[in-house]
Amino acid sequence: MHFTEKQYFKQKWLWFMLFGILALSVVPVLNEAKNNPLALAISVIPMLLIMALFFLMNLKTVINQKGVHIQFYPFIRKPKVFLWKDIQKIELKKYQPLVEYGGYGIRGLGDDKAYNIKGNIGLKLYFKNGKKLMIGTQNPKGINKIVREICQMQKIPFHNSLTE
Repeated sequence: MHFTEKQYFKQKWLWFMLFGILALSVVPVLNEAKNNPLALAISVIPMLLIMALFFLMNLKTVINQKGVHIQFYPFIRKPKVFLWKDIQKIELKKYQPLVEYGGYGIRGLGDDKAYNIKGNIGLKLYFKNGKKLMIGTQNPKGINKIVREICQMQKIPFHNSLTE
């Protein structure tokens, strides 16, 4: 049993906004300093670096017999592994990323964290030590199937609130 999902920031609104900010930062410099390449570089390079970061950023989720593996590249290069023996219960549910976690990316405060790229469906892990982790998904059917099977084998309570 194996599940893999890799998500990227492909939202059109995000890229429209990033290109808009790039244009807004370049146009004034072009008008004011046509013969000053340093001023142009100072205004363009930071925005291009931010855009490159969003282009490269991705969330990889792997679920297998060992546990749930999360990698949020480039911030988390080596996958974090959450073992089944440490998980108390799991829930597949809708959630509000902005309201509950403050947005997308690596989010959350205290003992309730989230890794998400887009959307409002996630797999919530409740750990025996009281911590919680929400993992966003774009493939709820695939994740439901494997998590349901593994939870039955591992005797971990699993609830899919999407089917209610």
